[in-house]
Amino acid sequence: MRLLLPALLLFCSVPAQAFLFGGASDKRAAAGLEKLRSAFAAGDCGAVLELSPAFLREKPPAELREEGYGYIGRCYESTGAADKAISLYKLAQGLYPENLLFASRLALIYNQAGFPENAAPLFLKVLSRKSDDAAANLGLARAYAALGFLTRAKEFYSRAVILQDFLDQAVLREYALCMLRKRDWEETLFISGVGAGAAPLSPFWPLAEARVRAGQGNYDKALSAIDGALLLGSSRQLRLERALYLLLGGLPLRAIEAADAELALDGKDPLASAVKGMALYSQGKRTEAEPYFLAARCGGPFTAGIAGSFLGPHRKAAEAACEK
Repeated sequence: MRLLLPALLLFCSVPAQAFLFGGASDKRAAAGLEKLRSAFAAGDCGAVLELSPAFLREKPPAELREEGYGYIGRCYESTGAADKAISLYKLAQGLYPENLLFASRLALIYNQAGFPENAAPLFLKVLSRKSDDAAANLGLARAYAALGFLTRAKEFYSRAVILQDFLDQAVLREYALCMLRKRDWEETLFISGVGAGAAPLSPFWPLAEARVRAGQGNYDKALSAIDGALLLGSSRQLRLERALYLLLGGLPLRAIEAADAELALDGKDPLASAVKGMALYSQGKRTEAEPYFLAARCGGPFTAGIAGSFLGPHRKAAEAACEK
């Protein structure tokens, strides 16, 4: 009993709050976390990153560090320090595997940086525990689309737009473009109908329908749809796409008229030149078509590819002329 008395006296001399809140370092860490929390809530990431070294030097307990990592990581993201955010999220993910925030944020960064193969497993991890996470569904759809897995992308785009109640026009357009790549005409038409119902003045939706009809080989319907798009917003791209449908629909004279209208505005327009060249070629006027293919050869990859396929032995000379 005599030996226990000094220990008992020592025990009683320790302030009660030391057992409730930890030692002085833990108190400073708690105060530091409160500052991080307040700065983050105020949108002041500069202050968050300035305060973070002092907070981490206190070696905060696991639960405090976990919350702090969340604020610090997102502020690294917002200030463009993606490499630092990746390093921090990797560390945090190892320490706190149950916290989905770190996997989700890391996956988003990988997607944005062009590493969908790294993003996909992380989004799958999030969705394995929270299948109704709209952001994770959308992120996984984007990752699969970037990887060329369009059937898988369709599944997760579909879930994402349903979870968003079809309200996000940008995501709907993204989904429609993915389905056009997949040549999933029915799904594209469905999404276009939903999108047009919500945004009837957007030319994107009749244009999407026009591309579906062209993909199906129905150029009459494609022309009707793209005329609807032009009523909502005329542009060179739309007008020349319409000219291309005229050509593919067996109306080369009308295609030439449409191409000439654009060439009158810009005599070196590569797409207009390609359309006119193909229209002349389809009429058997190969010599007349050649100068237009030569002009188209100096355009982007699409028109250059078209022109190159028609120029044949003159292709190298055309490339040399473009370099000059």
